[in-house]
Amino acid sequence: MVITAPPVAQVIVAGVDTHLDTHHAAVVTLTGQVVADAAFPATAAGYRRLLDWVAAHGVIDRMGVELTGSYGAGLTRHLLAAGVTVLEVNTADRATRARRGKDDRTDAIAAGGKILAGTATAIPKDTTGAIEAMRLLHSARESAVKARTQALNELQAVRTTAPASLRESLPTATTSALVAAAARLRPDTARLAAPEQAAKLALRRLATRIRHLTEEIDDAERDLTVLVAATAPTLLAAVGVGPITAATLLVAVGQNIDRIRSEAALARLTGTAPIPVSSGRTNRHRLHRGGNRQANRAIHTIALARLAHDQRTRDYRDRRLAEGLSKRDVIRVLKRAIVREIYRCLKTDLANLRT
Repeated sequence: MVITAPPVAQVIVAGVDTHLDTHHAAVVTLTGQVVADAAFPATAAGYRRLLDWVAAHGVIDRMGVELTGSYGAGLTRHLLAAGVTVLEVNTADRATRARRGKDDRTDAIAAGGKILAGTATAIPKDTTGAIEAMRLLHSARESAVKARTQALNELQAVRTTAPASLRESLPTATTSALVAAAARLRPDTARLAAPEQAAKLALRRLATRIRHLTEEIDDAERDLTVLVAATAPTLLAAVGVGPITAATLLVAVGQNIDRIRSEAALARLTGTAPIPVSSGRTNRHRLHRGGNRQANRAIHTIALARLAHDQRTRDYRDRRLAEGLSKRDVIRVLKRAIVREIYRCLKTDLANLRT
């Protein structure tokens, strides 16, 4: 009797093009051959069906998922919980779309191709813990801050164009005084056809909106302070780092700090990595302009806080200025040093969070 060995399952990768309602997956062999593609609903049941369908075609090596922080977040959580290695795939740029066209199948196959080519290496953020909760609260606060800024600008604009008698009765010393005065206005709603009464009503409504948004921002900051203190005490103890700055950095990095392989990688993420801009007799560097801009703003805030309140930082600034560096170059070097310290703090806090 001849005994035949069972067939060896082929090793495959998969790419997924994610959308709000559906996800399109494509199975690709390690040699780049497209095996199959199909669409699945973006639901818990759809995630299970998608994974079972991919696994039926062979042994899963890796899966590339587009938009793991938005449309693909739910699928990414499901795949990681199932033990699948997931890599984040960037969507195609405009030039590539113009050259090869665009549809869900094409994008899914391209995602698998990027896995094979090694151009997709980013590890998705872990969105199952305290940092994801922090991100949600931080996002709501940022939205409220933007809305309040817009309302404050509109308040100033209405005051500027209001009739002279009303405009001259409103304070100009501080914004808070203007908000308080506008909230006390009592328009005659029976005479809204008169510009002065309409301006009073608009000012009062804007002032009320600003106060409500301020209360919302204050509540969000209290919640974030509690979360940050419990999650990242080492980071919060660093000089110049407040709760909102710490939350911004934690959200940018994510809970799985291992995805940031070094302090140099964190510098790239925060837009504080020096790049050469030398030419001819000039030999200098500047900070690259990529990365997470909110994280870059957080590092800049820390640098300014230390220059204002930390004597050690001021002594360092003065010493480097005496050596011939410009103020801009001193701040650039200071930011890079801050990132080095922040990376150690994050490694400590997020390692403790895992345990």
